Amino acid sequence: MAAFLVLIIYYGSPPVYAALAAILAVIGLYEYFSMLSHSGIGGYPRLAYVWGASLILCVYLGDFYMPWAVTGFCALFIAPIISGSEIKDAMRQIAGTLLGVIYVAGPLGFLLAIVTLEGGRFWLFFLFFIIWCGDIGAYYVGKNFGKRLLAPTVSPGKTVAGAVGGIIGSLAGGLGAWAWFLPGISLAHCLLVIIICGIIGQFGDLAESILKRSAGVKDSGSLIPGHGGILDRIDSLMFAGPVFYIYHAAFL
Repeated sequence: MAAFLVLIIYYGSPPVYAALAAILAVIGLYEYFSMLSHSGIGGYPRLAYVWGASLILCVYLGDFYMPWAVTGFCALFIAPIISGSEIKDAMRQIAGTLLGVIYVAGPLGFLLAIVTLEGGRFWLFFLFFIIWCGDIGAYYVGKNFGKRLLAPTVSPGKTVAGAVGGIIGSLAGGLGAWAWFLPGISLAHCLLVIIICGIIGQFGDLAESILKRSAGVKDSGSLIPGHGGILDRIDSLMFAGPVFYIYHAAFL
């Protein structure tokens, strides 16, 4: 799947990126509402699919964020009226729906914004190297040397050693990507980006663990055999992507 994704990003165009982001947003929201239903909250998934995909469209067009927000918020409060659901559950359903759009579609919008920057495909590859190598480092170091749990109430499988291994992996992957195709930025900026995104990416992983644990499920879905769902694969990127975009806008 990584090879397929790399080919799309390298040879694709902004409309292709936007379509891919919209598809991932809808799949991710489907998985999110599946977890939400396990927790007994529910929500308005069809509204979220449209609202989330339209956010991707706004990012692609680079405008219309205010109409998007106003229309969506109005629709959130119209949904309980026309859905026929119990009004006593409306607050939880509105909150759950809003969280889903912000949590899933929002970060994917930032990833789309990154890839449409000048040289954006290489910035996105750089971020991939940081996150993917960090995941690999965290897995192997944690599996072989991990003893002290990092956050036992959230994710009993993650260890302090694994977190350190994740940062080391991110440094190795990020520095390798920098030397390979991003020599134009300074080493200081490179190291700062790697450390910040490597750490925040691990919080993204833990954030999804909170959702899964509160819903009582092991994986967000079963789309990818042996790996779970889409959200299980992009949870770190969902936190690291917005942070990287902000850093790029401010300093790079």
